[in-house]
Amino acid sequence: MNYKTDLRVLKTRENIKNTFSNLLLEKDFKNITVQNICDRALIGRSTFYDHYCDKYDLLNKMVEEIINKFKPYLRSRFNLNNLDDFTKVGSDMLKLFSKRKNIIKALINVHTESADLYDELKKLLIEGCYYYLNKINFVSKYNISNEYICGHYASFVLTSFQLWLELGENENDLQLANRMNSVLFEGTDI
Repeated sequence: MNYKTDLRVLKTRENIKNTFSNLLLEKDFKNITVQNICDRALIGRSTFYDHYCDKYDLLNKMVEEIINKFKPYLRSRFNLNNLDDFTKVGSDMLKLFSKRKNIIKALINVHTESADLYDELKKLLIEGCYYYLNKINFVSKYNISNEYICGHYASFVLTSFQLWLELGENENDLQLANRMNSVLFEGTDI
């Protein structure tokens, strides 16, 4: 059997990732042990080590998986023709990750030297925003640098994303996102 497509392997990895995510929602990363993961996932330590070197390897691979799903999506979303479509990045990002809501909710607050989902997403959003604004030759009418605008944009998207993870999304949230888009990119008043 092919190791990569073996259903047992996929189910075991999914079990380990879900278990790890649930533990992260209960306690800090530093307080989680491989034994905690194994006990909760109902697997032996050797099974865990067949798939991951340690809890850091598991964390790194989970963050990398989320980032790899996000990168192509972000590239396509920033390939827009007008500013009205720009807020769709945040809204569509929520839809893209809704299936992995608990995993992302668990990972977004873990910050290690080798894996930091929040920082990686922020970097990607800033890079995508900066690329987009340069592509359309955007200049703020208030003489605000694109770097500053992109930093605010990324922070706004990620804060909205975190609130969605905690509280859920509704129609008013999307209206606020559109209004903030107008403030940041068109210079309109709040």
